[in-house]
Amino acid sequence: MNKKILTMPRWLKISIAVSVSLIVLFLVAGFIFYNMLTTSLPRYEGEIVVKGISGKVDVYRDSLGVPYVVAENETDGAFALGYLHGQERMFQMDLVRRAGAGRLSEILGPDALIYDKMLRTVGIKKTSQRIIKVLKPEVLKLLKSYSAGVNQYLKDSKGKYPVEFDILDYDPYKWEPEDCVIISRMMAWELNISWWTDISFTHLVQKLGEEKVKQVLPDWEENAPYVIPSETKSYPKLGTGLIEIDKDLRKILGINGTHLGSNNWVVDGSLSVSGKPVIANDPHLAYSTPGRWYAAVIRAGDWNVEGVTIPGIPAVVIGKNQNISWALTNIMLDDTDFYIEKLDSSGTKYLLNNSWKDLNISEETIEVKDSLDVKLKIRSTHRGPLISDIHPYSFLYPDKSLQRTAISMKWVGMETTEEVNSFYLLNRANNWKEFKEAVGYFSVPGQNFVYADKCGNIGYVFGGKLPKRESTSPTFVFDGTTEKYDWKGYVERPEIPDLFNPSQKFIATANNKTLKNFKYHVSNLWEPSSRIERITGLLTGKQKYSVPDFMKYQMDQVSPYAKMITQYIISAFNNVKATDENLSLTLDLLDDWDYEMNEFSQVPAIHSVFYKYLLKNTFYDELGDDLYNQFIFVSNVPYRSIEKMMKDKSHPWFNNTETPQNEDRDFIIRKSLVDALSELEKIFGKEIKEWQWGKLHTVTHKHTFSGQFSLLDKYIDIGPFPVGG
Repeated sequence: MNKKILTMPRWLKISIAVSVSLIVLFLVAGFIFYNMLTTSLPRYEGEIVVKGISGKVDVYRDSLGVPYVVAENETDGAFALGYLHGQERMFQMDLVRRAGAGRLSEILGPDALIYDKMLRTVGIKKTSQRIIKVLKPEVLKLLKSYSAGVNQYLKDSKGKYPVEFDILDYDPYKWEPEDCVIISRMMAWELNISWWTDISFTHLVQKLGEEKVKQVLPDWEENAPYVIPSETKSYPKLGTGLIEIDKDLRKILGINGTHLGSNNWVVDGSLSVSGKPVIANDPHLAYSTPGRWYAAVIRAGDWNVEGVTIPGIPAVVIGKNQNISWALTNIMLDDTDFYIEKLDSSGTKYLLNNSWKDLNISEETIEVKDSLDVKLKIRSTHRGPLISDIHPYSFLYPDKSLQRTAISMKWVGMETTEEVNSFYLLNRANNWKEFKEAVGYFSVPGQNFVYADKCGNIGYVFGGKLPKRESTSPTFVFDGTTEKYDWKGYVERPEIPDLFNPSQKFIATANNKTLKNFKYHVSNLWEPSSRIERITGLLTGKQKYSVPDFMKYQMDQVSPYAKMITQYIISAFNNVKATDENLSLTLDLLDDWDYEMNEFSQVPAIHSVFYKYLLKNTFYDELGDDLYNQFIFVSNVPYRSIEKMMKDKSHPWFNNTETPQNEDRDFIIRKSLVDALSELEKIFGKEIKEWQWGKLHTVTHKHTFSGQFSLLDKYIDIGPFPVGG
């Protein structure tokens, strides 16, 4: 009997072989990646024998993983904190210090060259080197001990660094005290909001003219007389490429926190259940993986403090010691100015007061991974560096007038300031006097310091170096050919009011205007008043407050700003019959809304998408794509502009310049709501019940590598999470 032999088709054999090979490769790659991840995990248990400390140091952790450092003296405590920061945040620390030092190209290659050029030109590393020389001896000693702790981690973990180092194929270099200062200065850079606005506002004037811009910029009359310099319109054209470079760098570093807002407040003992002051703080920096803060408790000799630290700095930035507590928000201080410079044909001199002055010219070498070194020439006037040298204008802006524009920059962060001294003293302050002394060393970024102590006192101190300007138009780029617009030094600290045990029994800040009728310019960049109004309402609504009350208030989602906008929406439809079913239902929902941005509610989604279209339908026709995106990026500017414009039904900016008819506020409101409903119907369908805010409004804590390796995003990012607010 003949047996029939079945043979497998060749194509099937090949397919199976390829499939098996891919599975094996995937498993091997997965095992290698898993091994890379697990071998770099921080140690939470065990004993480590190290050199560099004088006694035993114990580290305990609570149920949330927060470390409690117990040491016999401050230097040993700093060493331990450095080790802990290193083992849990080394890549984060290394990336930020590299950015500040202009050394990203060493690990990221030519694509990062533009960022290195920017921050080398700004001079964060050079500034940090100067700051190190003015630190108090005890502070420098602490930085050295902290650095030794970081370096001990680097030594102990050689070959087992976090997986990011393996992916980028490099090892971190030795940590130095100077790196701690760089980290501190990078925080100042992150919170520098006026870097964004001066150039954009000047561009507005150049495109639209003085009168048109007067109509839209918020707080135009703040420091009367307030007149745009007549020279502005005749300046060479300015590009916004510098701002785009900064935006991209912030995405890489996860420090895109310029305009997210923060709150702090304190009540004295007469308003608290406990009879003692209660203080609260919620700084809203950018969400990232890992997070920006590192919570810690330190018991090390006279250093007895707890709160949140910034990895790379041996200090609690926001927190308390055995005698006082403190909380911070951004002042929104205008501490940056830009100047249009006139250079001679050689590019080595600039015109000042009808005389040619020599530019200060230096050269640095940037090492670039997989490429040749790059020479960077940095040219500076007496005010600061020519930031227009950062990138080739000819590449980004073919317009020759843009290529010729030389812009210098003056920033408080380029000064030799002493924030690290401030943090040291702040951690050890025992009373109001010592607290004020500590804040007196703080210059940049400008911060609202709110205070409470165990004796029942509360207070507020303006923490920042405030430029003295004779100009009444500090929101624009200045003419650099004259000293007329130069800073005339800084406002003396005693001239800036503080607040101690006020009669209202509480203090609150929310990036709002903090100094009323102050003779010096502080800022035009305040956040809208809605947050401070809500906080003030909450702090005047009860006789006594507790810690749980404040925790609840920190999660409060009621928006006075939304209330203001919604009232205009309802008014715009008062005499209009809504024939569309969803439009009619929407108006009913808006009319009944309690203005809470609840994630499960549909009304916040409607309101927020409406607001997006309100901005676009109001500003886009005049501004165009690039300038519109710049204008809305620092959100408090259009928010406050709209708040101002809504009071005038016939405000000229509501008119669409691209149509023959003359539109007014109510027309734009009606169009924006119809546009919003159309978008929501496309996303979620016709049923309004499906339009929950949390489906649209999510939070994702993104890793630096997010978006670079799409298969990894779900493993390295945390989220998205539906949220209210």
